[in-house]
Amino acid sequence: MTEELFREDATLAQCEARVVAVGEGGVILDRTVFYPLGGGQPGDTGFLVRENGERIAITDTRKGETPDVVRHLVAAGANQPAPGELVTLELDWDRRYALMRLHTALHVMSCI
Repeated sequence: MTEELFREDATLAQCEARVVAVGEGGVILDRTVFYPLGGGQPGDTGFLVRENGERIAITDTRKGETPDVVRHLVAAGANQPAPGELVTLELDWDRRYALMRLHTALHVMSCI
């Protein structure tokens, strides 16, 4: 299960999380600020930052096999974090904010 921190605070741009699982389907964390693809919104992008400072690019975020799991898709060729590892999530806030504004504008336009 991934705790979806963005549901509580849509402006939260980073947090610490623990790696639960790693596989071809992506990295699963115990918590996230990354919104997964859904509801007309693209999945968030950004970085996982390891304790040694290494930055792992997240190219997309998707729902997992069950609705309570979020998968973070790592850039091709990037190192994978290890299960149990503590990482800092850094959301690409500029992209997220632009998508939030576009989403709201489309709702307004659909009412006109």
